[in-house]
Amino acid sequence: MDQQPEFTPRIGTFLILVSIGLLLVFVGSYLASTPHFGYLFSSLVVLVLGFLLRRRTKPRPSPGRFRAIRGIYDKSKEGREQKKKKK
Repeated sequence: MDQQPEFTPRIGTFLILVSIGLLLVFVGSYLASTPHFGYLFSSLVVLVLGFLLRRRTKPRPSPGRFRAIRGIYDKSKEGREQKKKKK
């Protein structure tokens, strides 16, 4: 059960990729002048399922990279704002 939150979005990503593949198969059948709309509708259904599974995920916590650079940037931004207020 511990891997459940991590596993569900991966299934959603897989379903999104499958839907893209089904859409490409539909486009190929359409270009061959024998459109199979079942591929199109299947693609849309699988795409919706994929997005539903992907949206259940929590956003990942910020890794904290570039903290020093961000701190320097924030300080310089504050300095510029103070200079504008003085003028």
